[in-house]
Amino acid sequence: MKWIIIVAFFTLFANSVSAQTVRLKRKYLKEYQGEMPKFNALIGKDLLEVTPAKLIVKLDKDSLFLSIGNSNYEGIYSATKSANTDEVLLLMERDNTQIAERFILNKKNKTIVRKGIFPQPDVCLNRSKKSGKR
Repeated sequence: MKWIIIVAFFTLFANSVSAQTVRLKRKYLKEYQGEMPKFNALIGKDLLEVTPAKLIVKLDKDSLFLSIGNSNYEGIYSATKSANTDEVLLLMERDNTQIAERFILNKKNKTIVRKGIFPQPDVCLNRSKKSGKR
């Protein structure tokens, strides 16, 4: 019985360490911009063509702001390690929905890939250039 408890403890400990959250450094807490290309969506029996839209993602210490065209979303995100050491997976729950926004932050290239919610395509967002000193 004692060994079962010890094995169960180490199994739970190993799982919690593997899914450990990551704290992002300040140099990654910036604004990222990109454009979602046009795509087709099947709504009922109608095929609807969705026009391109500008995407802006602003990362803060504990929150994420997402702007898709004229729509704005904000929420708290969680950052977890990815299989690739240069990447961090960011998940943000949107208010009043069960859909989570998924982003992959590539620390080496300083880009974010937004994983599109079907039928939206994935979008690569590049870090915005700094404006002049104020």
